[in-house]
This record gives sequence, structure tokens and C-alpha cells, in this order.
Amino acid sequence: MTLSNKLISLVAGTICGLCFAPVFFLPGIFCISLLMAQIKISKTRFEAIKFAYIFGFGFYLSSLYWISFALSVYIDQFWWAIPFALFGLPAFMAIFTSLIALISWQLRDSKIYHFFFCCIWVFIEWIISWIFTGLPWALIGYAFSNWLILIQGASIFGIFGLSFVVVYIASSPYNFLLAKANTAKKDFYTRIITCVIVLIFIAIYGYLRLEANPTEYTNISARLVQPSIPQTAKWEAEEFWQNLDTHVELSKKEGDPNVIIWSEAALTVPYHIKPVMQVILSIFSNDEQILLTGGVSDNNKPSGELELYSSLIGIDRYSTKIFEYHKAHLVPFGEYIPFKNILPLKKITHGLMDYTEGTRKSVIIQKFDLAIWPLICYEAIFPHEVRVSNQIVDVLVNVTNDTWYGNSSGPYQHLEISRMRAIENGLPMLRVANNGISAFIDPVGRILSKTELNQVTVLDNYVPKKLPSETFFSKYEPSLMLLEVLCVLILQLFVKFCIYFFTKNH
Repeated sequence: MTLSNKLISLVAGTICGLCFAPVFFLPGIFCISLLMAQIKISKTRFEAIKFAYIFGFGFYLSSLYWISFALSVYIDQFWWAIPFALFGLPAFMAIFTSLIALISWQLRDSKIYHFFFCCIWVFIEWIISWIFTGLPWALIGYAFSNWLILIQGASIFGIFGLSFVVVYIASSPYNFLLAKANTAKKDFYTRIITCVIVLIFIAIYGYLRLEANPTEYTNISARLVQPSIPQTAKWEAEEFWQNLDTHVELSKKEGDPNVIIWSEAALTVPYHIKPVMQVILSIFSNDEQILLTGGVSDNNKPSGELELYSSLIGIDRYSTKIFEYHKAHLVPFGEYIPFKNILPLKKITHGLMDYTEGTRKSVIIQKFDLAIWPLICYEAIFPHEVRVSNQIVDVLVNVTNDTWYGNSSGPYQHLEISRMRAIENGLPMLRVANNGISAFIDPVGRILSKTELNQVTVLDNYVPKKLPSETFFSKYEPSLMLLEVLCVLILQLFVKFCIYFFTKNH
């Protein structure tokens, strides 16, 4: 394994990581073919693992670099951790890429090598979504996010199904890089034709689904409030009232929405504190209005038993609490310190106390007969946790604070990931971010309106209607993923037979 080969692996992985938002450099996915070729020609399993590890390091470096931005917010406290986030996290995540090589290398000379590689890639992505609380962020299926027609398949197979399609297409040319033998050419043509047919089917399904489901609206109007408060000012006591006034003034802009929504941690103190509540109540212009706000809440117990929650709270003009949802999937090191007895570290978010984990549940606004599936920040990245029937839920509400990540690719990627959850479940999404990107998204993933990063603004629109029936994903997700893999395999075998038959007779 020469230095030049190592460099090629690193560059290839880095380019591949640019296939996500906001760059969407789709040709970058074909670097996966190079990885497959490198694994195949490796003389030892260890050499294949090294190729894959270097590739994975580059891939996660370019796709997850923005996480280090969160540590730079309080750089005087966390300067030492920036290299760990920038280089340490990709170095850790690359282990999973090397696992693909570890397993695939054994079948490098098999006729099913390509297909097996694709299955292992998706299996490893699935593992990543669970292990150590999970980080299913840079899933290769999100590379198609910029093409609405191509991601409608998520309503059937979910994001992992899209990942299988993307990695199958991306890796199909691999043996063309290695040999010119007739058998290699035939295999190459088989996969390319299969890819074309799969893409045609996906595009047809996407087109028909979009045409069959034009955007329809409820009679419930909503206002998404984006104050773009700097992270350094968000938790400062002397800035609190000014920040609250900013939310209030934006909420009181011309218009008369039924539902006003503030972002994650819009309230940095419990909402029920009397002076705070008095200011909040000033936003209401009629009895029908309600406020949904992200905030910090506690259990009102003595200090020794005190629990702190990241919450989404519903309030009416009479200060009645309509509901209170507590974030169920907390960010490790951000909202709590795992293995706190062993790791003497301070969490990144403000305060000494760790947040307490809540319970995943829907909440109902009786006044509007509206069932909400609340998602606070990065809860939206977990397809298995968001998965819900649209027969019991009407809308996804994602409140977030992407200010941590500045003008990086993080907020753009977060938006695309959130949009995928809408498509998977056939539910509209109201996405409210402190500094962007806030958006109204319909149940097939159309972005109806959105803000830009760092805008101080509001978005007004009616809440889109959900789809009339459940998606295949929300109803049958595990089994349909296996069905997709089987269908592609059968199609590939059929194409191979056709090529063999044609060439034999000519």
C-alpha cells in the first residue's frame, strides 16, 4: 500500500462526502467504486481495511466537519476539544467504513461481491444509527436529497432503502477500473443497465406520487418565528429580556395565526415564572391562538430531586399549559455526559446539570383537533424514532437551534434530513430553527417556504394536510427494505440473462 494509494483513498473519501447538502456534488458518490476496486485488489484483509479506513476518514471529515463549530462557540472553554471533534470523530467513524472492507474482502472474488458490498454498506449504516445512541447523519441515501422526484422512494423503503440504491449505482463501475476482459465488461454492462432501470422505476414512482399528491392545506394557520439570536447571547442573563422581546415582537407582526411556534430553547428559563409569562401572554390577540415554544423546564421538585428537561410546551392566552413534551433522545456531551462517573467533562450546553431523558409521545391540541409528533433538534435524524402512522398523527413539528453550527453545511444537511422524515411518514413538517433554516414542508417533501440562515423573520402559512393513507414505510418498514434488495437482485440476474442470451445468439 503506497503513499499515493493512501492519498487517493483520502481524496476519494473526501470528495464522496461532498455529495450532501449544500454542495450536492453527486458525481462524488462514484468514488465508492474506487473503494470497491481497492478492496478487491488488496492482497490481505488488513490492506483492504486500511484502504477503507482512510476513505472513511476523508468521507466523514468532509461531511461532519461542522460539528467542530459547536465547540468554537465557547472556544475559551472547549478549545482543547475542537481537534477531537474535527479529526477524532471522523477517525472513530472511519472504523465503521473499515468494517465494510473487513466483511467484504472475504468475497472479493465471488460473483456476488458487488451485491454483497452494497448490503454490508447499508447494514453498517443501520448499525451507526443505533450504536452509542446513534449518529445516522451522513447516510449515503441523502445524496439524492436535491432531487425530489428521486427521494419519493423513501415513502416505501425509507432512507436505508435509498442508501442501497445510491451505493448500488455508485459502486457499479468498480470492476471496469480493474479489467478489460469480456466477463468484466459483461458484468459492468449488467450493472449499468440494472442501474438505469432502477432509476427509471424510481423516477416514475416519484413523478406519479408527486402528481397524485398536490399540496393541500388545513384551515389552521401557523407562524414560524426565527429570531436568529447568537448562541453566545442566548444564555446570557443580561440578554434574556431582549431575546424574549425579539420573539414577542416577531410573533406580533401583522397577521392572525392560530399557532405561533418558537424554536428550541427559545425560553432559557422555565416558562411559568410570572414575569416571563406576563411578557409571553402579550403575543396573543385572540382566544383561539396558542404558542408552541421550545424551552427549559423542570419537575418543580426540591433542588435535591430536581430534573431538567429540554422541552416543547404548548400555552394558551390564559397561561394554561396545553401539553409539555420532554426531549427523548438527548445529545451526548451536548446535553448530558455519558459515563459521568468516569469522564470528568463538562457538557457543551449551558449549566452544570445534565438534561433528563423524556418519553417519545405524540401531543394533541384539542382546540384544533391537531395531533403533533414533536421532534426537538436532532431527534429528527433518527428514522426509526420518527416513524409513525399518519392515521394517529397530523403533523411533525421540529424545533431546533442550529446556531451552534454557524454558516457551515450542518444546518443545510439538517433541513434535508428533516424533509426525508416527512416523505417517509406521509406527514407535513413545520420546522422552526433559531437562526435557520425554518420551513413549511408538505407530506411529499415539497419545501413550500423557507428562511435563509441568520434571517430575523417569520414564516406564515397554513398547515399542510397529511396524506390520506399510511406510507408503506410507516406500516411495513423492516420487511420492505428486504424486498427492495431482493427485487434489485432479481432484476440484475434477469438483465444478466438477457445479455448472455443476446450475445450467445449474435
